[in-house]
Amino acid sequence: MTLEHYVLPEMAHATLVERVIALFDQAIKARRLSPGHRVPSIRKLAGELAISPFTVTDAYQRLVARGLLESRRGSGYFVAGGRPVSTPADPPPVRELAIDAYWLSRNVYESGDMLLPVGGGWLPSAWFEAVPLARALRALARDGMPTTRYGQPQGWLPLREHIADRLGDAEITASPRDIVLTHGASQAIDLAAAVLARPGDTVLVDDPGYCNLISCLQLRGLNVIGAPWTPQGPDLAELARLAALHRPRAFFTNPWLQNPTGCSYTPATAFGVLRLAGEFDFTVVEDNVSADFVSGRQTALAAQGGLGRVMYIGSFSKTLSPALRVGFVATDRARADELAHVKMITGLTSSEYGERMVLSLLEDGSARRQIERLRARLAEAQPRARARLEAAGYECFGSESGGMFIWARRPGHDPVARAEHAGRAGVLLAPGRLFRPGQTGSEWLRFNAAYCLDARLDGVL
Repeated sequence: MTLEHYVLPEMAHATLVERVIALFDQAIKARRLSPGHRVPSIRKLAGELAISPFTVTDAYQRLVARGLLESRRGSGYFVAGGRPVSTPADPPPVRELAIDAYWLSRNVYESGDMLLPVGGGWLPSAWFEAVPLARALRALARDGMPTTRYGQPQGWLPLREHIADRLGDAEITASPRDIVLTHGASQAIDLAAAVLARPGDTVLVDDPGYCNLISCLQLRGLNVIGAPWTPQGPDLAELARLAALHRPRAFFTNPWLQNPTGCSYTPATAFGVLRLAGEFDFTVVEDNVSADFVSGRQTALAAQGGLGRVMYIGSFSKTLSPALRVGFVATDRARADELAHVKMITGLTSSEYGERMVLSLLEDGSARRQIERLRARLAEAQPRARARLEAAGYECFGSESGGMFIWARRPGHDPVARAEHAGRAGVLLAPGRLFRPGQTGSEWLRFNAAYCLDARLDGVL
């Protein structure tokens, strides 16, 4: 089968990804492609079929998961030899887990400046001040630090002391011993999952919710159930029903400027979630990575319920620099010891270089000034972004917030097809199904307000 014969089959109501999968499925079953045959590269096939490279990437990964293709590092994709042509068994292999979330993160991280990340989860690099980071690096080099030893299991003590003080200002009672520093919030989530649940246990998540969280929990073999979100936070009646039915070990939730909706808990919702956690005896894992962007008074769940009931996750990557992968977990003493133990088993210590840089930025006032600038820019970008989306026929979820995210839909339009169309124009959109357990259908898309005023969106929305 030569390249000129690669033609997408006509399939009513099928997505482009499904049609690419069908193309290879039919060719392999008909023996027009034999085991070991090298198929076109992602970019070559995308150009031949006039479709997005994202679409081909997604299709190839699904074909690998089904045993039809195999990926060879540095060589490309090949027709698998002697593997059964069937859907993957349960549990699925790592490569198939939350493939759409993988598709999103891979294309965002590998694209550099080639794509406009309208569906991305961080702020533009131009919004961050480079001078404070460079100054902190020079200070580290000048003052010197141990370079031939590992860091501390729970992370660098002076930064944990500073975080404990900051948490105290937020009415969260924690000592440095109750805090474990991590390689960003993602590692914090993974450690929390390892400590709170075992394979086969049920956990609840926001629906829609953070796509990498869902993938992480599924990778650990957990039964992940979504609790529907409203503009005021999770639907309490449905959360109560799910808790009674499934008896979850934990509820992983992002209460403030939530990813992907941009909405926040109301006081009544916060009270209701903590009441249900006590009634059904599950731990609330509060992911509060956007805490610094919240305007006005915010009372964290951990401040209301205490660290015995609530495990609190924070990060400095959103506000100081995405390149600074420093996060933390605050919890009770016993669980902090467990977290540190799992951290050492799975990845040893976190980077003391990064931890020292973060503390330097916090102590010299650079962090505070940058947070104020970022908050002001987001406050300006949010209403303008929403107005642009609404002018293009989109309906926005909830009311305006001060954070990055806008959750919006355009009635009558397929978000996956729109994302594929946008990809061909150099714009990365994030379809709503990426943010749902089980990748179930969604009319919605996640938008990052910081990128929504770019002229490259013309003709894409």
